[in-house]
Amino acid sequence: MRSDERLVLMPVLAPGSHAHPRAGGCFAEVAATLSTHQWTDHPTSIPPVLGQIARRVNDLSSPQARTDLAPLIPWAVCGPHLSADLTRDTAVITALIESARSELRVDPDLDPVLQQLERQPRPRHIVDRIRWRRAARHLVHMHLRSIASRTEGPTRDSQLRDLLLTAIDSIRALEGLPTLPRPVDAPVITAHPLPVTTHLAAVHPVLGLRVAPLLDLWPDWIREPWNRRLDELCPRDLPDGEDRPQQPAGIRQAVAV
Repeated sequence: MRSDERLVLMPVLAPGSHAHPRAGGCFAEVAATLSTHQWTDHPTSIPPVLGQIARRVNDLSSPQARTDLAPLIPWAVCGPHLSADLTRDTAVITALIESARSELRVDPDLDPVLQQLERQPRPRHIVDRIRWRRAARHLVHMHLRSIASRTEGPTRDSQLRDLLLTAIDSIRALEGLPTLPRPVDAPVITAHPLPVTTHLAAVHPVLGLRVAPLLDLWPDWIREPWNRRLDELCPRDLPDGEDRPQQPAGIRQAVAV
């Protein structure tokens, strides 16, 4: 361990965003720790719409159900994307629109939102993308509001988890990958502090907190899904004697340590 690094035990999963991993890590912050080693709840490795769903499902779930989301974290990690690329976001929104037409049909805000989402942004039109993203955020909010207002207890937790899985699976379908089985790696687990190392480093011309997982000390219910996700993200055939990296190549290039 470097002289400027500090060993920290990160409680997972915790509601909200956090200034430091010692205060806890939410779904997106743990995903960032795994994939980019930046401390943020808006990692570049999770597409924006999926990220919004993951953060809100994390916060709205009960404590035990929130902890049970942890094995899903690796499956939400994707390669880096350009801010103008809406491909993955569109895949998630398309899946949400299908359920919105039946589950949200009485919501007076639905039709205007769907009309905006059906207008694909024109190439290089920033205003079009802004309007589309605003409508996408609104649709996600409507889904979450509907679940929170009409359900409670285990039913609410189950529907929140299903919404997150639907979003993840829509991106997997886009990538030509099979849907995740139900239930997805959902062992009975308890809150478990995850060991990480932290240090300050230059991130996008300013100092930012770098957080690296000590994966050998992480429990199997998150380490094994991460290894399987790496099998999907990284080349399967590596030169003889070369170890598979702990981060996908595109993610490593997007964020230099």
